[in-house]
Amino acid sequence: MSKRHIHYLFDSREGGERGHSLLELMVVLALISLILMVGVPQIQAQFYERELEHAARQFIYHAQFARQRALYGGHDMLLKPIVANDDEANWKSGWQVTGIGANDSIAIVAQYFLPTNITIQSKGFVDPHSGQSQIRFNPAGAAKSKHGGFVANRLIFAHTKNTDLQRHVILAASGRWRICNPNSSFHRKELNC
Repeated sequence: MSKRHIHYLFDSREGGERGHSLLELMVVLALISLILMVGVPQIQAQFYERELEHAARQFIYHAQFARQRALYGGHDMLLKPIVANDDEANWKSGWQVTGIGANDSIAIVAQYFLPTNITIQSKGFVDPHSGQSQIRFNPAGAAKSKHGGFVANRLIFAHTKNTDLQRHVILAASGRWRICNPNSSFHRKELNC
C-alpha cells in the first residue's frame, strides 16, 4: 500500500523543512511596506488631480450646456454661483444654470455643488455695475455680463489638500473655454497661464 503524503506549510517532518521562516516573512512584509510608502502618496496625488480636473470640466460642461440651451431655446440662460451666506460674487459653493423664460420666470435647470476638497480662489465673471457673478448666454450664444458687456475671464480651481494643484478655467475672447495647469512647464512657457 502506498502511503498518502500530506504537506503542510510549516512541516519539518520527512525530509527537511518546508515553508518559510519568520525572518523571511518579516523581510517580505518590510519590502511591501516600503513599496507602499513610496506608491501611496503618488496615487493620492493622482486622485487629487482627477478630482480637480473633474470639477473644472464640470464647470465648462455646464457653461457649454447653458450656451446650447440659449441657442436652441431662444431665451437667455445664466450660469451663476449658488448663493450661500448672501455672497453672490463667490463661486465656492458651486454653480447653477438658470433659464429666463418668456414670462420672466426663473427656473434652475442644473446645479453642481463643489466637492469639499475643491475651492475656487477667484471671484471671476463679476459684473462691474451690479457686483454679481454670472455669465449670461443670449439667444445668439454670446457670453455677456448682466448689462451686456463681453465676458472674458478666469476662475482658479484649487485643491485644499494639496495647495500646489491648481487649474485655471479660462474663457477667451473668441468664446472658447480651456483648462490651464499653471504648474505645467508647457503652459507656463507657451500659453501664459
